[in-house]
Amino acid sequence: MPKFHLSLQRETAEAGQVVEAPGVFGAIWPVTGRLSIEGNGTDAPDGTEFLQGRKHIRAVDSPATWLRFSLSDAAPESATLLRCDEVDIEQERVLLRLDTVTFPPGAVAWRHVHPGPGIRHLLQGDLTLKADDHEVRMRAGESWFEAAHSPVRANASTDAPKTAFVRFMILPIALQGQPSIQILDSDDLEKPRLQVTRRFIDQVVRLPHGR
Repeated sequence: MPKFHLSLQRETAEAGQVVEAPGVFGAIWPVTGRLSIEGNGTDAPDGTEFLQGRKHIRAVDSPATWLRFSLSDAAPESATLLRCDEVDIEQERVLLRLDTVTFPPGAVAWRHVHPGPGIRHLLQGDLTLKADDHEVRMRAGESWFEAAHSPVRANASTDAPKTAFVRFMILPIALQGQPSIQILDSDDLEKPRLQVTRRFIDQVVRLPHGR
């Protein structure tokens, strides 16, 4: 099965400085400042950008910071790398999704799976992740990987006014425009789901080296 690398980098640039993005496919999540991306024409909201091929990212007017998610053949080597995970992708065409999930205090994402792997980055708040065999507490600025069909329950802190993460997932193309969450336990299906998901990028791509 073909192997790819799903990675996340946090990059910065001074006003007018250019940073090269060599990834095959990717997405930009702006943190501070305003960005200009060479050759990119996109209507993605709130400054997010879908990337395909080599791009040059420039900070406009003032210093800027952004998160760059990438899907590439080779693992990136960079001091800005937050994490990199190897993924197996059998399909030639896949859906790349950039979205956010926002929780009010104490909200729960009941035990569930997603049908594709992805990297998450906690933007604010505090989130406890409970897998079937371990539990971990994530704090703002931390990142994690979830494999396809990996059961997890997420509990937002009751102390933080809001908990939110941004994620980049590789999904089946049949899910374009559709939710990817699959609640596992029938007892949870009727329980309240207070978290709000907002999709920014839903892009179908053909991966290199067709299968």
